[in-house]
Amino acid sequence: MAKLYFRFAVMNAGKSTQLLQIAYDYEHNNKKKILCLKPGVDTKQESSITSRLEDGVISRECDFLIHPKEGWLYERLERDIKDSKRKGNQISLVLIDEAQFMSKANVWELARIVTYYDVPVICFGLKTDAFGEPFEGSAYLFALAQDIEEVTTRAICHLSDHPKKASMILRKVNGVPIFEGAQVAIDNDEEIEYLPVCLQEYIKLKDSMK
Repeated sequence: MAKLYFRFAVMNAGKSTQLLQIAYDYEHNNKKKILCLKPGVDTKQESSITSRLEDGVISRECDFLIHPKEGWLYERLERDIKDSKRKGNQISLVLIDEAQFMSKANVWELARIVTYYDVPVICFGLKTDAFGEPFEGSAYLFALAQDIEEVTTRAICHLSDHPKKASMILRKVNGVPIFEGAQVAIDNDEEIEYLPVCLQEYIKLKDSMK
């Protein structure tokens, strides 16, 4: 029976890399048809899912970008699944990157796709924003996903003197840490940087700036 999965972690933990590895295994090694998606609000790599490893870049074009409007995602996936079945190569898996940017409606519609079409959906995303607040998409994935797992690979705190696992995201604007503002700030005239940090260093830095 298919499930709705949520794989979460901070930035630089290897979420996109894991997604692309799964996509490659299904498409190239097993010749299965899949869909790779991400919310349209994520403009970092335009319509691609991209992972950077050392000096190399791994990328895959999204099959389509997710719209937050209620009903839109379910109708699009339903149509694509039915079309693929008619063509004799039914969609075997849906992979979603930057899932934190999905709407509440999107997550419920993914749960319905899993239920009515028996197609597994694996979502990769952040748990919280740069201010420790939950994203809408992540909150509902935690509520509805049947299988939830943290991606723990190489996300190390950028502020600690000793290697510590990062569990928070620090936003810097023009080199200055900030602890309030818009939840989504991907493209801007200012220089925006995000760093994975541990909880202790995040709290100490936040309290020092009061």
